[in-house]
Formats: sequence, structure tokens, C-alpha cells
Amino acid sequence: MYKKIAGLVLAAALLCESLAAQYSTKIDVLKGEQWWGVFVGGEQAMPLSEPFPQTDLSTWVKSNVAPLLISSRGRYIWSKSPFKIEYTGTEFRIESPIEEVEAVTGGKTLREAYLVCCHKNFPPAENAPTPAAEFFTAPVYDMSAEIPFSATADDIRQYAQNILAAGYPAGTLVVPGGWQSTIGSFTPNLEMYGDFAALVRELHDKGFRLMLTVTPFVSGDGPIYRAFRNSGAFVKLSDGRTAMAEWIGGYSAFYDITRETVYEMLRRQLGVLHDSLGVDGFLFDCDGALPYARFANAGAAEFLKKWSELGNDFHSSQYTISRGDGFAPYIHDLQTKRPLEWGLLQEMVSNILTANLLGYPYSTVSADPALTSDSVARDPKVLLRYVQLSSVLPVAALDIAPWRITDPAVAAQCKAAFTARERIGEYYRQLIQESARTAEPIVRHMEYEFPRNGFTDCNDQFMIGSKYLVAPLLGESDSRTVRFPRGVWISRKGERFKGPLVTTVTVADGEIPIFESSK
Repeated sequence: MYKKIAGLVLAAALLCESLAAQYSTKIDVLKGEQWWGVFVGGEQAMPLSEPFPQTDLSTWVKSNVAPLLISSRGRYIWSKSPFKIEYTGTEFRIESPIEEVEAVTGGKTLREAYLVCCHKNFPPAENAPTPAAEFFTAPVYDMSAEIPFSATADDIRQYAQNILAAGYPAGTLVVPGGWQSTIGSFTPNLEMYGDFAALVRELHDKGFRLMLTVTPFVSGDGPIYRAFRNSGAFVKLSDGRTAMAEWIGGYSAFYDITRETVYEMLRRQLGVLHDSLGVDGFLFDCDGALPYARFANAGAAEFLKKWSELGNDFHSSQYTISRGDGFAPYIHDLQTKRPLEWGLLQEMVSNILTANLLGYPYSTVSADPALTSDSVARDPKVLLRYVQLSSVLPVAALDIAPWRITDPAVAAQCKAAFTARERIGEYYRQLIQESARTAEPIVRHMEYEFPRNGFTDCNDQFMIGSKYLVAPLLGESDSRTVRFPRGVWISRKGERFKGPLVTTVTVADGEIPIFESSK
């Protein structure tokens, strides 16, 4: 009898496994074909060159992933559901529970592959939400490197005042976690803030906007946990115990937002903060919960999908990790796990290019805030290059307190970088309207904008729309090689470069190499 039962259990397990991977596909890489895809930022160098083992996108939570790949030869691979994928270097091996995933020819170029795939499978909706224009025209100041947790009203006021005193423009202030009356509630701590709505109005009067960091966490020894621990509101482990995740706020349970009643409760409470207290928006951070997300009622992929949807009601939404069905309508911070160092800069450029090719056009890239503050005084030159690069990305995010930059020359050049952004910031504002309609990337790979001109390996310069070529300085030198495509390109000093041309460009006084098309 025991052997018979064991045999039935094994047969059932094998049946479930075969059903879960019902469709298998092998897709050969063509000669000279380059692919971008799956890993939105940082996990793999792009275009893909190194093999990677089978990765299950339905359970992957280490970084942003998408069931999408596009090639320089005009082909794309896409599925409406997460799949398992392996890359051998010469072929993709894909397993899907719902469909046979194939390579589809959308045209002959990277751009044609992206646009055909997008408009066929996840087209931009009419009147689709777009991020607030202020994200692109004014800086975003993340306080967490300076004050990681529980910033008081005086902390916030002083931070805003210091920004203005340092000569930087007003922008969006991102308040770190710990602002709640208790972790898990969505009401500001009265002892820390008093009249929170009055604080928001005060900041608005100075030209600032306010975003609050939102997490799914609930203090494991707080009143909310005690009241709802047996209700199914929190993620449970397979043995029935409540999952306790470690994050900067300690050890906490976290809401199971795959349950519709829990999701709607959080959405309503965010609406109250926005509508009644004047909060402009939210930074959604669930990173600490991800090791346990697979235990959510509907699984890890659905947990991230519902988390991503929480921001759809607000024009000022920013995410550290999310999971959508295609075109993400919110700001995305492709935060690395690295401190300020030279290797980070090249990774930032590569990540922003890949994100725009995979449906995340409203993106920025930053260093790990927990490691940033310790790096400020270590190498002033890498700090300068980091700030310069940040200033030309779609969202000009500054996670370094400007008054901590003590080198006078570096401080002046960092400030100049953000001051000089005004012109491209206005162009970015126009591009988001265009992108919402056409789904075109905002930051564009050179191969995307100038196909079949030898740019597939060009990961150290990029286009902003079709108007500006940006060649950021990624090393100590004030000179670098720039690869100009066809056309005439004009520097900020009026120098003209006629492409195609590969030449060395030298800048001075903290200038960022940006060239405008004469078209």
C-alpha cells in the first residue's frame, strides 16, 4: 500500500511539473544578431553576450525582469505571462505554462522590433497616466542617504532650506520610511509632525513637492498586527506562520496585497494622504519583502504586479522594483547595489538604455543610498561624474546632500550640472507626452535611433529622443571619444561636428558633452 501511495504521489508531482512547463521552445540566434531583454537593469550586460542558466520569471524577485526580448535584426520574443528562460550563447530555451513562445519578425531593426511588439501586445492606452511633468523639469531629492529613517518635520524643513541655500532649485523631496504613527498605518506620526497638511503647504509655498516612502510592512509587535494577525491580511509561510521580513525598520510582517480586500484598503489609505493632506505622491519600496513574496496568496509575480498597480492613481509615483504587463506608466529608480565608484557609471548608462528598450521609459539610476553617504568624500571626481550623469537622465535624482560636497570646485560644477538641465528638462517634458502616445523610448540606444550603423556595442553614449546626443564623461579625464552618427551635431559652445565621425572631444569647467541635432 505504501509503495502504491508513493507511486501515485510521484506521478502526480511529475504531472504537475509537465503541466507547469507545457510548452518548450528553442530559438536560435542569427548570425550577427544582438539581443536585449529579460533583465531590465544590472543582472546581465546588454546586449546579451554571456550565457545565463534557466531563470523562472514568475518567481524572480532580485531585480526587475520582463518576458520580453528584442533584437538588432528586427525580431522580438514576448509573452503575456512570465516564462522560464535559459540562454546558451547561441540559442534561447524557453518554457511557458500557457503558450508556445516564438521569435516574431517585426521588421529589420531594433526600433521596428520594439514598436511592433509594443503596439501589438501592450499598446499605450488612450489618456494613459503619465508621471508628473515636475519629475522631468526639476530635481528629485532623496533624503534617505542623509536620514535613512524617521525624518522629523524639522529634518524635512531643514533639508529643503539647505537645498535652497546651496543654490539648487526646488524640486521633489522624498521622505524615507518611518513617518507613520506605527509601521503599517498610513497616518503621519502626530508627535513628529503635528499638522502634517500644514507642513506640506509650507513646502509647496517654497516650491517643493513631497513624496512619502511607502512599504507593505507592519510592525510585528504593533496594534495593526495584533488586530489582523488571524485575518489573512499578511503573507504566511507554507507552515502557516506569518512571514517576518528584515528591513531598515526592523523585523516586520507585510500585507498580502494579492488579496483584493487588502489591496483596496491600502489604495484607499494612499488616496486619503493624497487628497486630504496634500501629499504629492509616493515612493513604493517593497525590496525587503521580496525574499518571501513567493508565499503570497497568488505568488511572487502577482504580488509585484499588484504592488505596481498601487501607484496608478497618482501622477507622482516612483518604484524601486515592480512588475507590469508592458509599458510602465510610473517613474522607476533602477537602484544598484553598489557604492559610488567608477564601474557604477558605465553600469548606469547601460541600465537606463536597457530599461527604455524593455518598456520602462520613465527611469533613473542611482547608487545604493545606504552606501552613498560614505562615498562622498572618498573621490571627488567620481562624485562629480555621478552627479553630472544623474543630471541628464530623464529624472534628475540627487541622493547626495549638496552641502556635503566640500570641494569648492566640485560643488560648483555639480550645481552647474543641475542648473544647465533646464533646457533638456523641458524637452524631456515634451517627450513624455510623445512617449505616452507612441510608446517610443525617451532615452534611446544609438542602435535604436541609427540602425545598422555599427552602434550595437555603443553603451557609453545615448540619445535623448531624436534631438540630443549625450556622451557623458565616465572617467577622470575631461576628454573622451564620441561616435557621431550622420548629420550635423552642435555642442553647447557652438562647435559643429559632421557625422559619421569618430573623434575626441574635450570639455572644461564641468561641462557635460551634449550635442544637439541641427535638424
